[in-house]
Amino acid sequence: MKRRHFLVMGFCAAPFMLQVMAADYRKSNPDAWEASSIDTAALALYGKETFSTLQESAAIELVVPNVSIVDSQNIPIVIRSNMQARSVAVFQDTNPKSLVTVFKVGKEAVIDYEFTMRMDIKGTLFVVLEDLDGKLHYARKYVDIVALSCMSSEE
Repeated sequence: MKRRHFLVMGFCAAPFMLQVMAADYRKSNPDAWEASSIDTAALALYGKETFSTLQESAAIELVVPNVSIVDSQNIPIVIRSNMQARSVAVFQDTNPKSLVTVFKVGKEAVIDYEFTMRMDIKGTLFVVLEDLDGKLHYARKYVDIVALSCMSSEE
């Protein structure tokens, strides 16, 4: 096979290979996405046996602004850890559906995520990390939302 044919085939196959490597947690754990409590969602996502290993960990750094948040539409969240993990899940206890997102983590991947999320009222944010041994570790932070009635949205 000529080199250029090999490269063209590789570029054509790359999108399909990435899709195969991604885990679709919505299909494999639909009950976790419908759960309204953190415990119910975590039980549906990880199972009873794995959920029983849940313990708080200082190895997970969860950064949420310490001051009262005025813009509840864009709350900056940072998750960092030096642990090797299979997955990282984010839960919250204020919105009707508790599970926010699940990241599948590669064996040598660096856990350093930054994203924004929406919370309409104050509540607690939980991050659960599943290590390579199948044990669960968590960190939590309280998020204080200030609802200012004098603010208006410009459209």
